Amino acid sequence: MQEREIRKRKIALTDTLMSDADYILQHAQQEALITRREYNNIRTVQQSNEGRVIDLLDKVMGKGEETCHRFLTLLQEPEVQDTFPPLKRICSAVALDSPVQETQNNTELSEYRMSNLPRGHCLIFNNQHFETDTLKERKGSSQDAVALELVFTWLGFSVIVLEDQTAEQMRETLGQFRDEEHGDCFVCCVLSHGTQQGVYGCDGQLLRIREDLLAPFNGANCPALSGKPKVFFIQACQGERLQGVVMVQVDGCCHSGVGGPEADARPTTQTCYTLPEDSDFLVGMATVQECLSVRNSVAGSWYVQALCQKLKEGCPRREDILSILTRVNEQVSRREGTLWKENGVQMVKQVPDPRFTLRKRLVFHVPDNPIPL
Repeated sequence: MQEREIRKRKIALTDTLMSDADYILQHAQQEALITRREYNNIRTVQQSNEGRVIDLLDKVMGKGEETCHRFLTLLQEPEVQDTFPPLKRICSAVALDSPVQETQNNTELSEYRMSNLPRGHCLIFNNQHFETDTLKERKGSSQDAVALELVFTWLGFSVIVLEDQTAEQMRETLGQFRDEEHGDCFVCCVLSHGTQQGVYGCDGQLLRIREDLLAPFNGANCPALSGKPKVFFIQACQGERLQGVVMVQVDGCCHSGVGGPEADARPTTQTCYTLPEDSDFLVGMATVQECLSVRNSVAGSWYVQALCQKLKEGCPRREDILSILTRVNEQVSRREGTLWKENGVQMVKQVPDPRFTLRKRLVFHVPDNPIPL
């Protein structure tokens, strides 16, 4: 009897889970062990974390054997036991009726924790105007910055937007955020001109992606983000080459995107283990190496606009970020436009290039906020 197992261990479970009541409440609601109304009622009542956990356990036990079984299964997931290490001892003597679920837990990826509010910092660099004649104004970039700010605010992040920053100002800001207190995740979006070597500040000086953008937040330089996801979305060219076009036979018809593009020219863990210092990164590049990325001077870039749209569609469905970025690749790759080059008008195509060292599924759980328009 699974209800009996929970009741027998109720005191030990309460003492353990009250250390992060919001975390277990959110996971219980996501697994449909309690309803959204029950979740909100437990959270809004003025009571201690201990009282919240007791309410949760009582509601689970009152829903029958199947719900109790699913709750005990949740407590045995690796991610949950990493958050509450005493669960390994408490649950070791619990015999689940179904051995199938145990086999699944050994093969399924766990998720990064995403329960704090705010989730963490989201830093957006929007370099639209440049101090050099060789780098033109990036018209339409403000549309990208607004879209990103709305989406990541909706996802529960504390968003900071910085306009037209020099390379040195960007380095200083990244250094400041390296030393900040961090929640469950760090997000940085860079909208600028770029090359394969990096991205430009508004003064035309280059920041290298690995050394200047990513390295400040690796496990050696930013222990507060060790084991947590660090996400970078970079809307910039990686060269001046146009991507080649191939014809694909499909059943049905494909619709082209709108023309008129421009090109961007130029831990607090409670168990002890080690990780490579460059783990837990995701870098979403707008385009592949050596190629141009496309930006509409009115509507914004193909990549950022598709990213924001697919985040709004996929996050409420609990899709992980790699699935969402695959949908972004599909949408952007379907679009086409024209660009004036020295030898005349040429067709423009683009496909983004996500790179990652993630170890778990990254799911941006949506707080109780309306989807931004």
